[in-house]
Amino acid sequence: MSPVDANAWGMDGYGPASYGDAFADVYDEWYGGLGDGDLVSLLCRTVQQAPVRVLELGVGTGRLLSGFVTARGHNDDVLLGVDTSAAMLSRARSVPGLAGASLELHDFSVSLPPGPFDLVFCGWNTFLNLPDDVAVCRAFANVARVLAPGGSFVVDASLPLDDGAGDDVSVRTITADRVVLSVSTHDPAARRIMGQFIEFANGAAPVLRPWSVRYVPVADLDRFAEVAGLALVSRAADGNGAPFTQESTRHVSVWRRT
Repeated sequence: MSPVDANAWGMDGYGPASYGDAFADVYDEWYGGLGDGDLVSLLCRTVQQAPVRVLELGVGTGRLLSGFVTARGHNDDVLLGVDTSAAMLSRARSVPGLAGASLELHDFSVSLPPGPFDLVFCGWNTFLNLPDDVAVCRAFANVARVLAPGGSFVVDASLPLDDGAGDDVSVRTITADRVVLSVSTHDPAARRIMGQFIEFANGAAPVLRPWSVRYVPVADLDRFAEVAGLALVSRAADGNGAPFTQESTRHVSVWRRT
């Protein structure tokens, strides 16, 4: 259990496992084509030796970790993945490429497997699921403790397009017998965007899929990392090394244990 207050995510009833439990059954269908293979390529370039010990934070259905396995092609790598959602881990355990991986239930802002790891990574906005700066600081400290000397920590995360506040309602999916609505609200002062996907299908009760993310400026991330004993090695706008600028809406950052 996370020691974070129940309302820390800005939504009553939301907790560490809420996102994963709500999206596990549709995650691969909805997000299987995210196009973040560039992150997998970066991960492979970051650890070129073999074998390596690798830990994914927020492994979810195993999409990225299994992609890393395929791209690396080293059967002797030691693979671990953690997630706060038992439903997500159940999906990941059915992925053939992860048959030899250890998949464990952890809130990575609270605890992690002991390591040491040559690479720890956190993909596709998973780091933004942390509810506040205290949790972010704890996560950096936990990662620093389990990294091997010279080990790398890679985070892929989004930044908002602008600082506009407000609510939004849009249609995600519409068919003859199914509608999925997206409802969200943005609070720039809290740096939080949260919402619900609401699914209506013939003959079925509505399904709610809540989410809450809190974006953190990269300068704050670097400060928290430094306190934990990690130094920034590189930052780009994608995994291919596109320059990171003030207009960038995504960052792929690599810190290394000092």
